Amino acid sequence: MPRQTTGTIHTHTLTDGTRAFHLRVPFEGERVRIVLHEQDGCACGCGGGWDEPGARTELGNILARIRVGVWKRPTPVIEPIDDESRVPLFGTYSAWWLEAKITGEIGKRPIKTNTQQGYRTQLGHLVRFFGHYRLDQINRKLCQRFKGFKLTEAQEMREALDAGADLRDRSGRPAKPLGLGSIARLIAVLAAILDEAIEDGHVATNPARGRRMKVHVPKPRRSFLEVDELTALLAAASRQDQSVIGPIREDAGETTRAVAGLLVRGFRPAQVAERLKLSRSTVNFHMKRLGVEAVGRGYAGRRIVCEMLGRTGIRVSELCDMKIGHVRLHEPDGARFCIPDSKTETGIREVQMTPALVEAVVDHLDRLQRAGHNRGSNDYLIQSQSGCRITRERVGTIVNDAAELATKRRAAKGLPQMPKISPHSLRRTYISIALRANQFDVKWVMSQVGHADSRMTMDVYAQLEQRVDRSHGVNFDRLLASA
Repeated sequence: MPRQTTGTIHTHTLTDGTRAFHLRVPFEGERVRIVLHEQDGCACGCGGGWDEPGARTELGNILARIRVGVWKRPTPVIEPIDDESRVPLFGTYSAWWLEAKITGEIGKRPIKTNTQQGYRTQLGHLVRFFGHYRLDQINRKLCQRFKGFKLTEAQEMREALDAGADLRDRSGRPAKPLGLGSIARLIAVLAAILDEAIEDGHVATNPARGRRMKVHVPKPRRSFLEVDELTALLAAASRQDQSVIGPIREDAGETTRAVAGLLVRGFRPAQVAERLKLSRSTVNFHMKRLGVEAVGRGYAGRRIVCEMLGRTGIRVSELCDMKIGHVRLHEPDGARFCIPDSKTETGIREVQMTPALVEAVVDHLDRLQRAGHNRGSNDYLIQSQSGCRITRERVGTIVNDAAELATKRRAAKGLPQMPKISPHSLRRTYISIALRANQFDVKWVMSQVGHADSRMTMDVYAQLEQRVDRSHGVNFDRLLASA
């Protein structure tokens, strides 16, 4: 069995006090050296900002690529000309650009927190490549080289992962290659930054725009749930909100049944003990007999998450930001809630609530109280188990967990499995059902979901038309028969 490929790493302290990590790896019969610098914005092409754990992770990634035969020797970076020009470096200017977007100095309005995080991630990729270049040194050839580098890097990473390589990012988490859509967004951000550089007089043209910088991103096939599938999803989420209790034995006593009843209603073990005047150890004993697991983590709000997304079509960010005070359950014109900071130019909007959703919200607020959460007007409607704002990632997990359980329950009945869905799939699902329920009133549906542009609504509308129009084949045959 051949010996496994290994490499070495040596740390050197430079004259400015920062460190350089020298990686040496065997490649094609020779030892190749790669240098990673601790100093931010390093001009050698490594991107800078490396620390020892990150350097060791990168060494492991290089060795993993070499073992599966997809690693390529790094291309030397063209050093920028060093002169006394007042034109700022891309790294410096991009940092100002992001701060100006956050404050609203440029753009239509200050950007939100989620958008800020996305820009920071994208600027990390851009600064590692362009950070040490002056703005006027970024030409069309360099931009095209960046595009090719990112496409090649992503393809190389996919090949390495398919071959079984264990690749990690700088934080030690499993590395994921950029998709075509992500690379297209990187180029769009680069072009946006250079547009501002033109406004400031640093450059005359924008080399990031043009036919050669286009990245073809296949349009994803976006679908929505059928009515029975949405019903199954909501039922599964409601079931997951209940304590997982095994079958109660016929000889179970009154105390065991009372404990089971309170646990199913969402009470925590400490609350069960207080209401039944039992010790905590006694409650734990009955929980063990019932086969209850992880009830101590408390109420998760799975049903209300899926109900709000599926019955109103609001965005995930709007759901996470919603406060209890935004909900009006006893309005004369019907229950509704308001979105005070809508994503689009439609501004503040009111969303009507169905009777079933009102029932779900009332039950949710009752369970929040039993779980010991605050229910003031400024508290979040959907809360984490610590009472804070729920995250988008958590919402996605809740929807996926409910879909998995719904698939299992449908499979037991011989029904097709649920399609792969996301929270945004429920937004499209709501639009599809709302269009049918309101005689295809496109403008009303747009007002409910906050669409200033009708493209998404009409896209769902077109899919519905294709499904509804089943008479084409019969009419076609009738015309041929009458000829």
